Amino acid sequence: MFEQCKWIWGNSQAKPDEYIDFKLAFKAEEGKKYALHLSCDTDYALYSDGRLVSFGQYGDYPDYKVYDTISLDDVVHPGENELILTVWYQGVDTQTYIVKPAGAIFQLTEDNQPILCSSENIPSRVTPGYVPYQEIQITMQLGFSFLYDANLIAEPFKPNSYAVSGLPMELFPRPIKKLELAPRHMATVVQSGGYYAYKGEVKKLSQRMDRAGLVVRTDEPVKVLGAGEQVTVTRLPGEDGIYAILDMGAETAGFLDMDFTVDAPCDVMIGWGEHLLDGRCRTSIRNYIMTYKAKAGRNQFLHPFRRLGCRYVQIFIAGEGATLDYVGVRETFYPLNVKKYESGNLLRDRICNVAVNTLCQCMHEHYEDCPSREQALYTLDSRNQMLCGYYAFGETEFPKANLNLISHGIREDGLLSICYPSGLDVPIPSFSLAYFIQMWEYLVYSKDVDFIREKYPFLQKLLGTFLRRQREDGLINDFNEKPEYWNFYEWSYGMIGLETMEQVGFMVIPAPLNAMLSLALQNLANIAEALDYDADAVAYRNEAVRINGAIAKAFYNPETKLFESFDCRSQGDYSVLTNSLCVLCGAAEGVDTSVMLKIMVDNGAADTGLTVRSSTLSMNAFRFDALLKVDKEKYGPLILAEIDRIYMDMVQEGATSFWETALGAADFEGAGSLCHGWSALPLYYYEILKA
Repeated sequence: MFEQCKWIWGNSQAKPDEYIDFKLAFKAEEGKKYALHLSCDTDYALYSDGRLVSFGQYGDYPDYKVYDTISLDDVVHPGENELILTVWYQGVDTQTYIVKPAGAIFQLTEDNQPILCSSENIPSRVTPGYVPYQEIQITMQLGFSFLYDANLIAEPFKPNSYAVSGLPMELFPRPIKKLELAPRHMATVVQSGGYYAYKGEVKKLSQRMDRAGLVVRTDEPVKVLGAGEQVTVTRLPGEDGIYAILDMGAETAGFLDMDFTVDAPCDVMIGWGEHLLDGRCRTSIRNYIMTYKAKAGRNQFLHPFRRLGCRYVQIFIAGEGATLDYVGVRETFYPLNVKKYESGNLLRDRICNVAVNTLCQCMHEHYEDCPSREQALYTLDSRNQMLCGYYAFGETEFPKANLNLISHGIREDGLLSICYPSGLDVPIPSFSLAYFIQMWEYLVYSKDVDFIREKYPFLQKLLGTFLRRQREDGLINDFNEKPEYWNFYEWSYGMIGLETMEQVGFMVIPAPLNAMLSLALQNLANIAEALDYDADAVAYRNEAVRINGAIAKAFYNPETKLFESFDCRSQGDYSVLTNSLCVLCGAAEGVDTSVMLKIMVDNGAADTGLTVRSSTLSMNAFRFDALLKVDKEKYGPLILAEIDRIYMDMVQEGATSFWETALGAADFEGAGSLCHGWSALPLYYYEILKA
């Protein structure tokens, strides 16, 4: 594949945030099969006669470049055909993208034989409409938004392209299915009227949306766009424009889709959000904004290069008025067979349905922590997502692809990067250890011994990064050699680890990290046994036992009957997560666990009189698993009752997906995600704790 092809671009010096079109013209014969094999940096959309045919470059690495195979059976017709390939180059590192040279490589085949290959002979042009080089950052994870000008006239195609270097010629086939584009969801106009523009200075354009004065037209009947209805909003004297806020009905991840009519050219701002707690979308908490210059008349626009994760979309039009046929999100989804959860318990059935939507909105090219502000693959987040997905979807292809993608994120220091792929890296050491849990659980559910055997040397190398740091007693310090290391454990005070990034060289011995190391050793021992590497398994188990003994000696307080979290902070630093991990890894064997079990059951201080940090939603799996390890029959019903209570509260608040933490939108200074993959845990525990 691609032996006759070259990587090409539309000019010799690509710049960040640039869009280029390539024209693929060919003659097709009736009865023959046509396909396009394609890879690019950064993302692509393929069109035929103005219709979107395919989209979505797989997130990859410089040494692991992935190509798509796109069937053209429903596109090609006998005779002359023309495809337009639009490629967007981001060109700036983010936590979901690593900079590589701009380029596209493709091969068009007829009955599996190449008939058109990317080369300097391919016509190209600057993509009409998209205004390049704006570099409007949404978040450090997502990267850029866009400015589109519908008034720009398309340039003619140039007769040639430019060959580029620096991209690999060995490419790998996409390991998962392509995303699909759903039909339009109906979007309800929940608010509309006029606005007064904010005239002050702002750093972000999204702040203008947040600070604009809104005039609500209360006499307008409710309109549902996408069902044949329209809404017309007219500016009143003194107002600067009109606006509308649309409800997709549920948390939705997909492309901005607009169809509206204006009398004259005007500026348009589009924002999005997960709630309307401020009377509008909270756009400036990050920079949730896209910009568009409308032409006079009808404007139809679908943006296929950036997914929005939201429930609400708002549009500000700086004109006399507009007629909206549609403004909303066109859902992109990974095709799955969902196993319907039917327990007869209406509450649990409802919770499971919401949990499934949570997982689906966080699965695209790879697992995503959330569809709103990051869309990033983390080991710990995806561990929960995989565990729930084994039961919800009954497939292992997607987890395998993600585990493989993670393995390409190994750093020079031996740790895994924070996300996969990630060009802005702040590694979390404890998350590298979570990878061993993921790999063992994948083997349990998939029985895919060949993949695990292939990755076994990699797992040994990754574990060695931690074992080389051991002190004489077997314990390891936090990673504090560089300010880039993030010694994070969970989102609770004292466990976040941000303060250690400012204390380079100040070594702390953390109980959570050592308990995670013990668990990693035990999971790798399980893997070694499954691969018949018995000597390795014995060695790993013995080392876990040694570390467990050292944890008990260094951190267990016989007076409080709890494990301290750290060795050199003030005494009395207790957390539910730390004690759960110590029980789960076996460090608590041989000590009095009565108080630990109390705080784990109550997720807090219980009646101990101590200050104990609660476990957050993301880490409840460790707490629940520790309790089940002690006594499944006793603690199973208590876990189910707690899940019912916590998730019922979210459902009663109108949640269509589950939140990042129990605080919801209020957390993280108002930026809390209302859709987070790690919170879908009811799917797993309802299933394994069935009567």
